[in-house]
Amino acid sequence: MSSTYIHTFKDGLRLAHTQSDNTRSVGIIVLCGVGSQNENSETNGLSHFIEHNVFKGTTTRSPFQIVNELDMLGAQYNAYTSKQQTAFYTISIDTEADKCAEILSDILTNPSFDEKEMENERKVILEEVSMSEDDNEGVCQDLVAEAFYGKDTPLGRTIIGPAKNIKKFTRQDVLDYKSKNYISDDIVISISGHISREDAIKLCEKYFVDRFPSNKNRLWQDDPLKSLNQDYLYKFKDIEQANLFLAMPAIGLKDKRKFAANVALDIFGGGMSSRLFQEVREKHGLAYQVYAYNSSLTNSGITYLYIGTNKDSVEKSLALTKKVIEDVKKNGFTHDEIVKGVNSSVTRFILSNESTVSTMRMAGNAALMSDEAYDLDYCVNQIKALTAKDIQEAFEECVDISKASCAYVGREINADLMSVIKS
Repeated sequence: MSSTYIHTFKDGLRLAHTQSDNTRSVGIIVLCGVGSQNENSETNGLSHFIEHNVFKGTTTRSPFQIVNELDMLGAQYNAYTSKQQTAFYTISIDTEADKCAEILSDILTNPSFDEKEMENERKVILEEVSMSEDDNEGVCQDLVAEAFYGKDTPLGRTIIGPAKNIKKFTRQDVLDYKSKNYISDDIVISISGHISREDAIKLCEKYFVDRFPSNKNRLWQDDPLKSLNQDYLYKFKDIEQANLFLAMPAIGLKDKRKFAANVALDIFGGGMSSRLFQEVREKHGLAYQVYAYNSSLTNSGITYLYIGTNKDSVEKSLALTKKVIEDVKKNGFTHDEIVKGVNSSVTRFILSNESTVSTMRMAGNAALMSDEAYDLDYCVNQIKALTAKDIQEAFEECVDISKASCAYVGREINADLMSVIKS
């Protein structure tokens, strides 16, 4: 894979192109700068609702024709919604890239939003809401985001939205929201694989340029955190596993310390040999699952720390986790941990770059979220240049338990977990 080339069209739409002559596949992803962050309490869930419904027919294709044509091409396809973006993608062999681009363009620029089809899909999304309630780890993570950002903030709300909202969204709601937020200035088409720069530009000009409204003044990126909303939220459920999440302020994608932060979190809680896993699970047997990672938005970030244990071990595992954090802050990481963390991060970057899918996403995210051209060599060199001091400072920035919010999902407990954190 070569480095990514960014091309900006006259309407503000951007192409992120990454060519590889060592594959026969082409990945095309349309990254739209709209997600649950753009919603208020009344529209929460609408970004995700639209993501589903663009597949439910266009002015020229029925829902079956959309998926059947993609299946006939042998293409893989899907979509997803996050806090800051909604994405639609295909992966196919190189000879089918043009047709995949045409279908992606059709569903995004000519959706019919047929009311009967929307009613059917509404039921599907409500089933997804019900299913998500059975994912107790996910419920706990949503709860800690609410505790961290605040219930009445866009980032503190769930991506899928509450059932009451999903039940009332109208066709006009969909049309208004889409026309306001699917803006060419905030859309990146990332194309990776066996396709030349010239052909990638032609595909965009043929199927995407001048197909979306433009608004250079639209604001969709997050603001840096100005205040903390430390809170403890819980949901008691009659389940065997106790789920515990901590959330702490971290750094954003535009911060050059992001490489150091990712290495620090990998050393601390990224794998089976990580400090957290070894202490909490291997040495003390207090949890089956324990990990930590940095989730970055454009200008802010959040460090998630998860412990999956039983209700009788919640306080002990949390107290031990706090002790591990304090030890790293006092004594730092060992030389071997630093080497391991750097090598793991370098390897992960290099291996992901061998995948059309990963490169498509990484290049698109870099362009959309940071307005940067993805460059593997640059990323690798930045990681290799990290010092122990860089990594230690990033750890202290992203793992500050004194600023943590906390969430618990499991059988009823009497403990105030915030008192454990602050003790």
